[in-house]
Amino acid sequence: MLLRSSPPVNMPKMRRKWRVKVMILLALLAAYGSIMLYMTHYKPPMERVVIPVEVVKQKPKAGLAAPLAPVPEMQAAPPVPEMEPPPLQIRGRR
Repeated sequence: MLLRSSPPVNMPKMRRKWRVKVMILLALLAAYGSIMLYMTHYKPPMERVVIPVEVVKQKPKAGLAAPLAPVPEMQAAPPVPEMEPPPLQIRGRR
């Protein structure tokens, strides 16, 4: 069989409605592909975060050194009693 660069003369042509549908489908696929490419490959810019002034501890001035506050001593945790696990009962086995 010989390969030809052009279709034969008696080959049926695609109907106009189908051509339009195929073109619309290709356009939608191209739009979807470009959106997916944008969403997966482009990094959004960093968002600016505004921190309220009350939350941030103010730094002491250069000339004045603030004395460190003493750390309060914590009480020791009560001991945890050791208990044996409950017996394991599996139904259906003897």
